[in-house]
Amino acid sequence: MRFTKHILLAAALLAACDSATEPGNADNDAALTVDATTGWAYVNLDNPSVVAVADPQTSTAWDIAFNATSVMLNGGDAGAGEVEGFCICQNAGATSVEVLAMTPSSERGAFDAIAEADIPAEGWQSEALAAAVTGWYSYNPVAHTVAADTTKTWKLRLSDAASPAFAKFRVKSLASATQASAGDVTIEYAVQSAAGQPLGAVQTAVLDASTGSASLDLNGDGSWDISISGYTIRVNGGASGTGGVGAVLDTEPFSLITDAGDVPIQVYRGDTFGGVFVEHPWYRYNLTGSHDVSPTYDVYLVRRGSTVWKVQLTGYYSPSGDARHISFRSEKITD
Repeated sequence: MRFTKHILLAAALLAACDSATEPGNADNDAALTVDATTGWAYVNLDNPSVVAVADPQTSTAWDIAFNATSVMLNGGDAGAGEVEGFCICQNAGATSVEVLAMTPSSERGAFDAIAEADIPAEGWQSEALAAAVTGWYSYNPVAHTVAADTTKTWKLRLSDAASPAFAKFRVKSLASATQASAGDVTIEYAVQSAAGQPLGAVQTAVLDASTGSASLDLNGDGSWDISISGYTIRVNGGASGTGGVGAVLDTEPFSLITDAGDVPIQVYRGDTFGGVFVEHPWYRYNLTGSHDVSPTYDVYLVRRGSTVWKVQLTGYYSPSGDARHISFRSEKITD
């Protein structure tokens, strides 16, 4: 499981990006523009188009998906399509001035130049879950035992509604852990009805991870907020669910936290997937000081089985300047 340092930054900048202006890509000649304003938009690359997907985890109808600045592929932890990615990254060393000068037209040549001979034999990446809650247990390699890390406490936003409830929680103890699962996981938590309101009484719950996935509804609204499977804790938001739950690791001990809703709302983040587009972002942020998203026009290879496409993201804004409208061009280079 990879957890890269820029994921938290990305969560913090997404809200700001909505009011940004287009960074000079009015001559956009991309093959497809995807509306990624309200959630994941799933695209099939055979005949580039947005497709309806009931369950992205099991569907093979999509190859690549977009949500604001995030991009994921249908493989690894993200889906059943066994899709992998590789970054040519021909502009990785470009300066900020050089990136700002790039346009879809100026970078067309780099896209056209990629051919079958450029397909690598190694270095392909599939998607791996980057959970919002990590590091909640420790492992003793000598005794081969695991224990809860009770020093870590997370604050949770329990939905993305205008006035969400919040909670604090930590893993208090583990019992009957095995190599495959954390066993009986005791969660300690307290819920508050809104930011600034007092936290309720501290409660405990035991989740049995030994038989599969176990989940917990913290505020009794009928929707799960956190779940555990094996040694992975998920929140019901982002890549793991539609509940809008987000988490942030706090620096204070559990007992000293009196308000779980006192950090900027955009800092709470749901689970994400990390793959080639996380390791090698397709854009640079705020190069002009206007919270703008500027494409780097790097070329990516996307592979499903023996089929390989080249993909170049060319824009983040609609012709009228609305953010989260992802433009890209793609071409199949081998079957």
